[in-house]
Parts: sequence; C-alpha cells; structure tokens
Amino acid sequence: MMADDLIDLFKTKISLLQNQPLSGGIVAKNLSISDNGSGELMLYGDFTITLKVLDLTTGGAPNLNSLMTFTQQVITSKLRGGGYKSGVIYFEYNSSTKSFNFRKNHTYSIRYNFSCNASVVQINMLSQLKGNDFVLAVVDSIGYQFTDQYGKKHNSGGLAQRDGGPAVVSYNEWRKNKYIGVHEFFHTLGLGDIEDVSKKGRLMYHLGDNTSYNISDNERGDMMNFLMRNISDMTKGTYSYTNLNYNTLNLLSRFLKDTTNGFKYNKAKFR
Repeated sequence: MMADDLIDLFKTKISLLQNQPLSGGIVAKNLSISDNGSGELMLYGDFTITLKVLDLTTGGAPNLNSLMTFTQQVITSKLRGGGYKSGVIYFEYNSSTKSFNFRKNHTYSIRYNFSCNASVVQINMLSQLKGNDFVLAVVDSIGYQFTDQYGKKHNSGGLAQRDGGPAVVSYNEWRKNKYIGVHEFFHTLGLGDIEDVSKKGRLMYHLGDNTSYNISDNERGDMMNFLMRNISDMTKGTYSYTNLNYNTLNLLSRFLKDTTNGFKYNKAKFR
C-alpha cells in the first residue's frame, strides 16, 4: 500500500470516529497478565458486557423485562469460573518487562480468570445503538428453516451473526424457551451450534429437547478469547472493545432485510 493510500485510510477512519462515535459492548478494568513459566499465560480482569435489546414486535412484548432479567443473570452465571484455551499462537510474553515481543511468536495455553458481569438493557430508538454495540432484536417470527446433520428440518427461534454481529430472536419462541436469548448472544461471542445428540445437556445444542443448559470450560475459553482477542491489550490495565470494521446498525439493517431469514417485524419501528 502506498503512503498516499495509508493517509487516505487514516483520514477515513478519523472521519468515521468523528461522525459515528464508536462504542462497544465490552469494558474491562483491573487487567493483569502472568506467565507460569511452563507455557501457560494467566489473564485477570473485571469485565462488563452490555447487550442492548430492541423490541421490533408488532403487538409489543409484555414479558420482555422478565426475559431480559433472566438473560442477564444467565450470561453472568455461564461466564463465571473463567475458561481455558490451548494452542493459542501469539507473540512471546516477557514477564520481566511485562510486554510482548512483536517479532517472535509463541504457542500458549491461556487460563482466563475473568470476572464477568452482564448488563442487558432495552433501547427504544435506533439512535441508542452506536458503533459496534451488541444488539438483540426481538421480532414477531422467523421463517428460516435449517436441516440438521441427521437430515431433519427445523424452524428457527433465533438467528445470529458470529463474532460481534447482531442477534435476532422470535418473541414467542423466547417466551417458550427463556434460554434462547443467551444461546443467540453466545453465537455473537463466537460459539457455534451443537447437534450431537450425546450433548443435549449443552446450552449450544439447538435441536430441542435439551436436558440441561451447560457451558464447557473450552466454550468459556472461546468466548473469553473473543472478549480479549488481542492479548497485548491486557498490558494496558483497562480496555474497551471497538472495531472499526463493524457498524452494528448497518449490520442489523442488512440482517433484517435478508429475505432468506424470513423475519417478520414492525418495520415502522426500524427507521
């Protein structure tokens, strides 16, 4: 890339920051990192995750507050206890200087000792949705169907774009299964669906007939890897997730308008 191109890119990013103040759904403080000397990094910090809920239903959602409260409690509960991820290739960490060597890679196991709290709040106007906020849109119904690995078709109670994208749930389905909001939000934090019938006890099992709603240490590790994807940010002490490549409002608009998803909702509320 030529110097002039870099200058133009920099100007574009500055303009974006000025016209669209970025905000993210992840804020962290009290960050610290240690190396046990045996190839394992231990990360510490206090994280607050904010999920904004947008009611797009035609007739309203009278049980929305209780569903949001339940979702907030479950997100916090499922992220409690930290997580673990092995085989993470990152820059080499120097414990004495408390810095990373950006010229040399190293393979680590990561033990996440994060304290996570969730805040699930309702927004009533699109102007309350900024930058790359996490968003859960509530709609009347979802027409999308999927075929599982066993060849059986299923209706969808929710859909989500992974890695920070928007999530959408059907209000009626959310009322029937209070865990759907959490399930779809955890897609946003990077988890995939599970169809193995021997794992019906997992929260990410999505073929119905769940026996319970567990999250594994590895799944928590995957989500915490999303919360702190750039491990070098741990050395800053505080952190707020922003991503210039994401614009939640635009992503949600395209997601809702994608006819293959079959969303039915009050379009007058989304303007």
